Amino acid sequence: MDVMLAGREMRFHLALLRRALTACRQGHIGCSPPLLFPFLCRKELGGAGGLRRDGIVRRTVFGWGDSSCLTTDIGEERVMTSQTPGADPARRRLTVAIVVVTGLALVALTAVGVLALQRSDTSAGEKGKPSDETVAITDDALADLVRDRSDALSDGDEERFLSAFSGQAKDQQRVVFRNLRKVKLESASFHINGTAGRLESSFGSVTARVDVAFAHQIAGVDVQPLKEGYRWTVTKKDAKAKPVITAVDGAPYKLRGPDEPVRKVAYPAPWDLYRDLRVIRTDHVALMTDAAHADAARSAAPQLEKAGRDVLAAWKADGPSSPPAARGFAVTFEPDSKRLAKLYGHGGEPGNEDGFAASLFNDSASDDFPFGGARVVLKSATARVGKHEMTHALLAPMMRHAPLGALGGPQTWLVEGAAEYMAGGGLDDRGGLSALRRVGFNGRLPDSMAFYVEDAHQQAANYELGRLAVTYLAEKYGEKKALAFVAAQYDAPDKLDEQITTATGLDKAGFEAQWAAYVRSTLK
Repeated sequence: MDVMLAGREMRFHLALLRRALTACRQGHIGCSPPLLFPFLCRKELGGAGGLRRDGIVRRTVFGWGDSSCLTTDIGEERVMTSQTPGADPARRRLTVAIVVVTGLALVALTAVGVLALQRSDTSAGEKGKPSDETVAITDDALADLVRDRSDALSDGDEERFLSAFSGQAKDQQRVVFRNLRKVKLESASFHINGTAGRLESSFGSVTARVDVAFAHQIAGVDVQPLKEGYRWTVTKKDAKAKPVITAVDGAPYKLRGPDEPVRKVAYPAPWDLYRDLRVIRTDHVALMTDAAHADAARSAAPQLEKAGRDVLAAWKADGPSSPPAARGFAVTFEPDSKRLAKLYGHGGEPGNEDGFAASLFNDSASDDFPFGGARVVLKSATARVGKHEMTHALLAPMMRHAPLGALGGPQTWLVEGAAEYMAGGGLDDRGGLSALRRVGFNGRLPDSMAFYVEDAHQQAANYELGRLAVTYLAEKYGEKKALAFVAAQYDAPDKLDEQITTATGLDKAGFEAQWAAYVRSTLK
């Protein structure tokens, strides 16, 4: 996948923008400014800043999501009519509100599509009160399902947790429950995000698809609860039966290109993917892997702990304290490329990356900072790769919704440059400087619209130019000003010129000219 998909993904994002504007003109979606605000989505649910083993930096990959509501494909518009079995036209209607949050992708950022399903009751007493002959899955019954699963997980009551599942789903969730009990969680709960399917019938059983947010906060890592998206298939056989969860999968994103893989909302997490999750805790890292790689993970744990400690210490010493950065790092060690590609909604396409950082949506009502944190996935458990991805994870909670005009988020050269700067290493340990010498230098900062390109050498050169920009700021003006500039860009992506002046006393053109001279001297 790597850089070859960058152009295709850009065309996809532009097509989404056209669709959104058309929908606005036709009145299908609201056109208030916030609906068209793009914002950066680092990870694979957000975007991934990843490095290739061969020294060529891979592109950032994007998922689709929203901070206020998991983005899924769960809601075709459906209105119950007199032709619908078991439905009275005065009784029930499902209304689907489709919100397309889209924008021009800088490809270190993403536009985000939202499909939020709302159910509007049209008769008094409908909620939770079907007639005796009607088979119905009520709102109250669904609320009981998620509340009981939340309470059982918190209490460590496996039997109660599994009581609502049946068949293969029960076996699957037994593994998930036992894996989750190995992770130290400050909080964990399930709540309904949307429903679709037949919820009522007078002709036998009913089945509904229910999208459920799993809000969880890993102790010592997350500054707030984050979301993983599940899709439950819930069935009720007759009017007297209790609803049963017969299948569990990840909640898929609705919007994707014609050739794009199905990506799911931060799913699967390690506790979903592994039969026997192993968790190695150090002071600043929760390192997860499966039983087969537990020994290798234990061996890598000390250097990953040092990497995390160094990144946190550097930010604590010279970075601003608000908004809060991550407190630690949740890292999954997965040396198998195929399984690595499945984690956190990556899309299932193995690539050459040594790792990626997956930003997860927060579970709060505030849309100011859509990402509550991130998860790091490593194939190569080295300190160098770990520091790069940990920097992305560190900064994820600081990423604010970007205003219209910022084209989506922080400058891509800054996002990747900061990660490369914090990763440290030798002058050309990843081959970036050699790539820059090969493709040549035009004296300009990389354009975010052309940062991730098909030419692997050019892309590696772009990463190196980003690293040199942050390095120059730190050497010339001090690390405090350099890191304050990074934080300011994440917080207000539309104020680049003002932020450059604050950091350097120069306008953008003046800074770029001085930086270009620094780059040329480095190349010599």
